[in-house]
Amino acid sequence: MPYDKRAYPTRDRHYIQPDFNQGRADLLPGLVSGPYIQHNPLFPNGLDGIIAYIKQAGNIPCEVKRVAIDGDLAFIHVRYLNWAGKETAGVDIFRFDAEGKIVEHWDVLQPVPASSNNPNTMF
Repeated sequence: MPYDKRAYPTRDRHYIQPDFNQGRADLLPGLVSGPYIQHNPLFPNGLDGIIAYIKQAGNIPCEVKRVAIDGDLAFIHVRYLNWAGKETAGVDIFRFDAEGKIVEHWDVLQPVPASSNNPNTMF
């Protein structure tokens, strides 16, 4: 597929939601290209680590809240309802190749606290 950044928000929602909500690790190889570069220190480069994690977890309930695109990067703001036993706010960043396949991933994760010093939610 030629590069079309307009398609990325839809593709990113489809990457996060079925893969994590339904535990569909089998979908990852069709969405990723080349030597998948992973910046999360808990996972090695390549797909084996994240596929094993999703299979072991069974599913990771989540809601995609926002998607932003900048060139070949997609930024996805996610509410993880049960990431390692905790509600967690996350931002996943994916870099895509010219064919629209994911080649690189960064993320930041922050547990949602029980109380806040302001009336705003993290989502």
